[in-house]
This record gives sequence, structure tokens and C-alpha cells, in this order.
Amino acid sequence: MDNTFRDYDNSKFQTRVENTYKKMLENQTSEYVIKMKNMYTNNLTKEYSIWELINMLDKIVDESDPDTDLPQIVHAYQTGESIKNRIKTDFNIKSLFSIDEWNNLPEKYKYYYNVPFYEYYSNIKEWDWFPLIGFIHDLGKVLLLEEFGKLPQWSVVGDTFPVSIPLSDNFVFFNKNYHKNNKSLQNNNHKITCGFDNINFSWGHDEFLASILERSSTELPTEAIYIIRYHSFYSWHTPRNGQRGYTAFASRNDWDMLPLLKLFQKADLYSKTRNIPEISKIKEEYEIVIKKYGCSTLLML
Repeated sequence: MDNTFRDYDNSKFQTRVENTYKKMLENQTSEYVIKMKNMYTNNLTKEYSIWELINMLDKIVDESDPDTDLPQIVHAYQTGESIKNRIKTDFNIKSLFSIDEWNNLPEKYKYYYNVPFYEYYSNIKEWDWFPLIGFIHDLGKVLLLEEFGKLPQWSVVGDTFPVSIPLSDNFVFFNKNYHKNNKSLQNNNHKITCGFDNINFSWGHDEFLASILERSSTELPTEAIYIIRYHSFYSWHTPRNGQRGYTAFASRNDWDMLPLLKLFQKADLYSKTRNIPEISKIKEEYEIVIKKYGCSTLLML
């Protein structure tokens, strides 16, 4: 695995990153999550043009990100273009996993996954939605702006995690024990294999955008919404120590979606460079797909 990125020990932005995660682990309780979901995913009445929201990303810098301080609009285009390039050719699903990850997979999933990517997802006939998801996946970060409540960084960005379940030991800054007084990260209130969709996760841009897209009646496939909802769930899809977290709670659907999250993660993470794409040249391509999947306007607060 490329270790150039996601350095949480010696990042150029170490102080701001660690402070964001500290506050996140202290304050993301079950009660807080439920409160924010009720506040931000009900009674949606105002329509926004998706381009209006995309342009707002130019004002946003993610303070949990140890890799870059570029505005999020740059990252949006970089991720979309990276996915576009990655889906042009077929590949074996096994190649998406690090050696440690692969070795630690349950044997049946080693068997299931040891096939070409497009063979595993033979039910999906079109893939033009995938770069679009890369392009818009961080739109939920507009929650940082005045128009949407100006929530603190710890309530919007960073890796996500389930609440009402003990925090996985592969989570960022786990050893700092910032979560020690957060009761929602100490006790388990969920059944084995219940599925992630039946668990509340820390509140942030992932859940917000996934909920907005569901309530805006878009034509996006369920796989697209799933990727947006769980793309920051690194303890599950890309564990830092090779030991996947929260496996006891994953359903068969979560395992089936895992390779999609793995492919998305590689485009999301390893597309962060100082090279800024020529946005004006690729905007027209996204506009076509945005219209195709009914994403031109989104319902917000």
C-alpha cells in the first residue's frame, strides 16, 4: 500500500488534524447523532442547484485531512477523474486489498472476491454514475458553511464510525483514548450481522449527502448511495493495520459492497496532488451525467 498519504503521526497539519479527531471522539454520541439526523434530514423544502453546491466547495478546507489544504472543489474533480480512469479496464478484486487485508479476510470472501471486478458486479450494466459519485461525494461538507448551520469541523469531516458500539482499535488516534468518556463508544447495543444500515454512525457529510440524495428522488443506483454513506468508514473498508473492524456487524450486502468501497477509496485517497485539473474542460461531461441521474437540483433545509 502507498504510505505517502494519510500520515496521522507526522503530518504537516498534525495539530489541526488531531484536534479535530479529539473533539469528534469526545462529542459524537448516540444522542448527538440522532439529534442531527432529525434536524438535517427531515423537513427538506429548499431546492439548490447541484452546481451551486459544488461551487461552494471552493470555500472549504477539510481540517481532518493530513494530506492537503487545497479547497474541496479541487479534490472533487480529482476524485471523479481518477475513478473515470480506474474503471476503463477490468481487474481482479484481489488487487484492491493489501496483503494483510487479504490474508485476514474470511475464507469464503477470499473465494468470492478472487474474480474479475466486472464479473462480480455483472448485475450493473452502466458505470457512468461512478465518476459522478467521485465528483460529488464530499458535497455534504457544505454543512461547514453559514448557509447550512456552520457546524464545527468535528461534526462534518473525518473518518466515520458506528455509535452504540465500542470503537475499533484500528480507528485514528484510538491509542490516545480520546473516546474514554464517550459512553456511546463503550457498549454494544446491536446484534451480530445486523448490517450497517441498521446502525447509527457518527454524524457528518457522508450521512447528510446520502440522505439528501435519497430524499431528492434521484435516479442514482443503490450502490451509489451506499458508497457515499460509507466512503469515510475506513476502519471497515481500509483498516490501517490490516485488521478489519466491525466485521461482526456486517451483513452479506455490506460484504458485497466492500470491493466498491475499496475501488472508490483508491480514487478518493490517491488522487490528492497539487496538480489542479482543468475544470472548465471537464465540467460539461459531468453535466450530462448529472442530468441523466436526476441530480440537477437537490432538496436541502
